[in-house]
This record gives sequence, C-alpha cells and structure tokens, in this order.
Amino acid sequence: MTDNSSFDDLFDSQEDRPQRPRRKKKVWRKVLVIVLIVVILGVLGIGLYVWSVGRSFDKNSNQLTDEQIFGTQRPDDQKNDGGTNILLLGSDEPMEEVDVNDSRGLRSDTIMVMHLPKDGSNVQIMSIPRDSYVDIEGHGKDKINAALSYGGLPLAVSTVSNFIGTDIDHVAIIDFEGFKALTDSLGGVTVNSEQSFEKNGYTFTKGENVLDGDEALTFVRERKSFKDGDFQRARNQQAFVKGLTSEIISADTLSNPKKIKDMVSDFAPYMYVDSGLDAQYISATAFNMRDVRPGDLEFFTSPTAGVGTSGSGQSIVNVDEDELKKVQKAFKDDTLDEYVQNAPESHL
Repeated sequence: MTDNSSFDDLFDSQEDRPQRPRRKKKVWRKVLVIVLIVVILGVLGIGLYVWSVGRSFDKNSNQLTDEQIFGTQRPDDQKNDGGTNILLLGSDEPMEEVDVNDSRGLRSDTIMVMHLPKDGSNVQIMSIPRDSYVDIEGHGKDKINAALSYGGLPLAVSTVSNFIGTDIDHVAIIDFEGFKALTDSLGGVTVNSEQSFEKNGYTFTKGENVLDGDEALTFVRERKSFKDGDFQRARNQQAFVKGLTSEIISADTLSNPKKIKDMVSDFAPYMYVDSGLDAQYISATAFNMRDVRPGDLEFFTSPTAGVGTSGSGQSIVNVDEDELKKVQKAFKDDTLDEYVQNAPESHL
C-alpha cells in the first residue's frame, strides 16, 4: 500500500458517471477540517436563531446513513461514557464527485477528534498525525490513515475509536471549497502566526495576519517551511481555528442572524455528516454550550514518541503508548480538560 492514492475518488460513483483519469494528488490535500467545529460553536450564542440555523444546515448539508459511516448502527448517545466525540476528516476534492460506498484504496490525511464535555464548559480538539503507527483490525500495525484504504469509513471510524479508547459519536467530512467559502463569507479571518514564512506568493508575518480563503488554505497546509514540519502545521491549524471561532462568535456576527444563515448555507453543501448531526442535535448542543467562548477551546496533539521507520520501510510517527493510556482514560471519564491542563508540553 502506498501513499499515492488520491482522496478525490472517495465518494466517486463509478456507476453514475464515466471513468475519468486519476488526478495527481494535490499538495494542499492536508486541509484543516474546521467547518463542523464552526457549525456547533458558531451558534452557541445565537439564542432564538439557533433552530433556524440548524434547519438551514439540515437543508443544505449531505447526510450519510449509519451503515455508510459506522458499518452498523450509530453508537448510543445515552452511553455511560461522558461527553461526545466527533471525528473530523478532510478532503481537498469536491464531495459531490465521490462515493462513500466505495472508499477502499484511499487514505484519510486529516484526522481530528473534537470532544464536547457533558457539562458544556469547554471543548477539546485533538489532532492525530496521519502517520501514527497503530493497530488496524484485521491488518496489524500500519499508519492510522491506512484504515480508510483497507475498510472504508467504518474501519476508519472504528480504528480512531480504538485509538481514543471509547466511541466516536458523530462523523463529518468537508472539502476545501467549503473551507474557503466559510472564510470568505466572514470577510476574512485574523490569525496569530508563531512564525514568519512565505508560500505561493503570500507572506505571513509573525503575529496577526488577516487571511482570505486562498491565503487561509496556504496557511493551514504549509509544512515544508518549518523545521518540525507537520507539528508546526498542526499549530497553525489550531491558530486558524481560534481566529475563525473568534470571528464567528463575535458581536458583529452573532447580532446578524441573516449573516449566520447565509454563512451556513454557503458551506453546508460541502459537508457530509452522519444522520445524528441534524438541527435537533445542533440546537441542543448549542444550548448546553451557550457559555463557551474562544478561550474555552483547548488544543493538543495525540501522544507521540518521535518518528521512525516501519518494518516495510515507511516513515511513521511512533505513539507514546503510556501517555495514550492517560488520554484514553480522560476521553472515557470525560476529564479531557484536566488532561490537557497537565499534559506534557510536547503533546500540546
């Protein structure tokens, strides 16, 4: 199995349209999966408008069946474990051209898990490096992004579920057009960059930068400009999440219900979600988390133990198994906020 499979065929129906040549993998395929976070967090302070926003999302987004995502029925929302876990996957190709019923042979390159505590006090978002070397049921050890290639969305979901030690409750996938549409619908997003760098004709300075959709894509996908590559890219993605969330839940945005509805209508068509992510769920979540603000978002990377090489010669990211056990317990016990506050600096 190689890393040359393109995510563009993930939902491509071979029966409904003629065969087309495989397109070259784009350098920007590691796009940040951010829009679902915004869907939920962006409506927290809307109050009377939240149901209307949720219905707009229902109308414009694309719902997948439980069998397509989980293989069987969706996990019970009333399970004993605390909090809710949402798996976010990303694609740089148009979702309308792909088919989730036949996603084998492909790899998921952006993997994030968002944890919503039961008490609605804050939010934790964990990035999982795509090269993390993990157990994949029926296939032994391999990179975590190979699960989608081996068994489609159900195996990808179950692999991440095993990795965090508890259920994945919801799943969402979005392409880069939705990412750009959201950024531009807000008139740009201000992000705080840790480093100065140049890419694709754009210059990013250390400190605040106001980015449009195209600039934002460059900012969140770039890794070769940094000594620690993917890890700095993850920090840039997190910086963009913070800036985007701040913009969405600002007074100017929340006081304009039409702007919010138009924003959701613009990017929802680029999203594929499980059947449980609907207006009722969004409304209930928004009410429970109505006091959450940008400072309540906590970011971290799954525990790593350096890079290495697999027996087959692949470059991999080793998992810090002892630290992962602590993360799994925190997910299961709904104490992830406490873990993040005390986690080793190398994992933040």
